[in-house]
Amino acid sequence: MTITLHHPQENLSGRSVKRSVFRNLFFAMIAFGILVGLIFPPFAKIVLNSDRALSIEFFAMCVAAGFLVGLVNFTLFRMVVSRDLARVVAGMKHVLEGVAAAENTGSGCTEGCKLEVTSNDAIGEIESSFNDMTEAIARRLALEESTRSLHTGLAASVELEDVSKIILSSMAQIRGAKAALLYGDTGEALELVAEFGIDRNDQLPKKIYRESGPLHQSLESGKVLSLSPLQDGLEWIEQSTPLGRFRPKCILAVPLMTKGRAVGLGLMACNTDELPFDQMQILDSLRTQGAPYLQSAILHKKIKDLAAIDDLTLILNRRFGLRRLQEEFSRSVRHGVPLSVLMMDVDHFKNFNDTFGHNAGDAVLKMVSAEIESTIRSGDVVCRYGGEEFMVVAPGTGLNDAVKLGERLRRMIETTPIRYDTQSLSVTISMGVATWPMARVSISEELVTAADNALYFAKQSGRNQVAANWGEQMLPVAALEKVESQPSNGH
Repeated sequence: MTITLHHPQENLSGRSVKRSVFRNLFFAMIAFGILVGLIFPPFAKIVLNSDRALSIEFFAMCVAAGFLVGLVNFTLFRMVVSRDLARVVAGMKHVLEGVAAAENTGSGCTEGCKLEVTSNDAIGEIESSFNDMTEAIARRLALEESTRSLHTGLAASVELEDVSKIILSSMAQIRGAKAALLYGDTGEALELVAEFGIDRNDQLPKKIYRESGPLHQSLESGKVLSLSPLQDGLEWIEQSTPLGRFRPKCILAVPLMTKGRAVGLGLMACNTDELPFDQMQILDSLRTQGAPYLQSAILHKKIKDLAAIDDLTLILNRRFGLRRLQEEFSRSVRHGVPLSVLMMDVDHFKNFNDTFGHNAGDAVLKMVSAEIESTIRSGDVVCRYGGEEFMVVAPGTGLNDAVKLGERLRRMIETTPIRYDTQSLSVTISMGVATWPMARVSISEELVTAADNALYFAKQSGRNQVAANWGEQMLPVAALEKVESQPSNGH
């Protein structure tokens, strides 16, 4: 036979039996009233010195009176306390509904998610404690929502420009900053990757080194620091407003840490150096979770840059040069501005290699690419098209200006000596130029072909010269000068 013992507060089904506070209070008050009724007759006998105090009738009256007093006390207590408790319970339900709605919709719980504290007793303490709990839940919901939004935005792109803007705007929104900058660790220094609301001027540094003044402390410690613009060497941070420029009261330095190392640094212009606990909690979460994304985006950019750069000449390779040409061609067609392509080839390069060796040939290619880069505009694109052939894409440049640029490049390379060992060598180039819309092409590849045809004409005509694709015919520079100049802009 098995004997099963049940906990006093559990029934046979195993469910916990909930006790009733009011029922227990009712029995306690009735019992206390009856007890007083039983104690009162002997007390009255002593005080009044009357035998009638111990009579059955008096005992019955005292017990009945005690019972009645207990019942009235319980009724009054329940009427007063129950009303306040019912109000508290109703308020709690309303607050919980608001918290649940905030959790489902992602919007924060508003000021309505609080109970009004109406007393300074135990019920008031319950209301205050419940409000504290609600605020903690609201902070947790806000933290989860900001984290969810951050991850959603960061997961949509791996490009450094997109990632850095999302991280910076998220942190600035939490702090309420109207101006901010974000620097990312690229290896040698922290480079500017995102900014808004800052007046750009010559003093705005594109790079920040880890040893730079007070920022070093934030980067090394990984702590958020509040700095003074004037005292900590951050005078260059000025905020734009409709009324002009002004310097913020403080600069919040926010390091983005991963594996104990700062991979980024946010600088936010603030009007106060006070940082509430809830803002600090969310900001810590954002910078901690955003740091790996920023690091990955920087690495992605480095890989892209390495993939786009020719190892020898350190300019764009053919694949990325053609991609940039396609982008510029689409932009030119869309806005109706000219676009020129210059194709150039080192003359007799094979013979040069056979005579002086491949190392000398590499020196030639490096010199040619360096001269091209130093001559073209910042908006132009140069790439190594293949072997000893180079391509320059000049947006907004008409045919005449493109030919002038080509001729300037040809003369510069012809007159620039190449130092190789103890020798001073020289080379020449031939060049072909084609311009949209004069060259009637519909895609960027056809524009390259048009410039390549002009290059072939220049080589067939004796090399070391520039030729232009003039619609249906190819013209060398000398012949082009006799043709009526075409309107253009650029070089």
